[in-house]
This record gives sequence, C-alpha cells and structure tokens, in this order.
Amino acid sequence: MVTEGKIVDGCGIRVIRNGRTVHVGVLDSLRRVKEIVKEVNAGLECGMGVEDYDQWQEGDILDAFNTVQKKRTLEEASASMAATLEGVRVEL
Repeated sequence: MVTEGKIVDGCGIRVIRNGRTVHVGVLDSLRRVKEIVKEVNAGLECGMGVEDYDQWQEGDILDAFNTVQKKRTLEEASASMAATLEGVRVEL
C-alpha cells in the first residue's frame, strides 16, 4: 500500500527493516491489478520488484526516492573556491 506520495517506475528504493536500511536499489517492476504501470498514487495497493533483491520479510518498509543531478552555478563554484583558498597563501 502506498501511504504517501507516489511510486514512479525506475525510481530509487530503500528497504528499511527494524529502523535500519538493509538495501538500496532501483525499482525494476511496478504493477497495479496485474497490469504494468508507470506510477501508483497514495492510497492504492501495488506490486513492486527491486533490482537484485529478493529477501523480503513481513514488516519491511519501502522508501521511494528520486535522485536529481544539479549542475553547479558559476556563483556556487566561485564561492567554494574562495572558501577553499581563503586560508592559503601563495607567493610568486
């Protein structure tokens, strides 16, 4: 049962057991009423398969997440370089 948010095909999945993360992988298959679907919203039941994982136990919690790659802006790059070079002294 999806309790909040939505599950999207291909998203990252974290398997949590007894408060500890036991596996982090990628959602391999997502099904709703025997049909392959691209997403399942909160309040609906679904079947999920996770890449390279089959050691399920009753009570496991699945946490879905998306990984976003953000390009650094010129301002962020110059700020981090300034912070790095702040304590460095260079003589020519």
